[in-house]
Amino acid sequence: MKRISYCGESFLTTDGAADALMELVVAFPGGHVSEMLHLPAVNSDGDEVVVRVVVGPGSELISIPEESTAGEPDTLETVAYLRGRMRTLTFPNELTYSEALFFAEYGWDTRYAL
Repeated sequence: MKRISYCGESFLTTDGAADALMELVVAFPGGHVSEMLHLPAVNSDGDEVVVRVVVGPGSELISIPEESTAGEPDTLETVAYLRGRMRTLTFPNELTYSEALFFAEYGWDTRYAL
């Protein structure tokens, strides 16, 4: 598990969620607006909670590994969402003809490439 520190507060979440959050914030382009994210976490009593975090390109987060006896929260969907947002931000704006055909064949919408 990893402890994320931000704005004088901190929370404990899975390694995957912490890493994906950090990578997403780094991927934000300059001038990007802030986003509110909901992250499964563990409170000091070991209970699962959902932390709401507002992050943007200037967010200064710290991720610190921490041992915990608490069970890990289920973050599979959260990690998939964060990684999808990162891909959306770093996805090329223009597709080649063959790439466009590939997406059209499967009915994928590149605006929501999660």
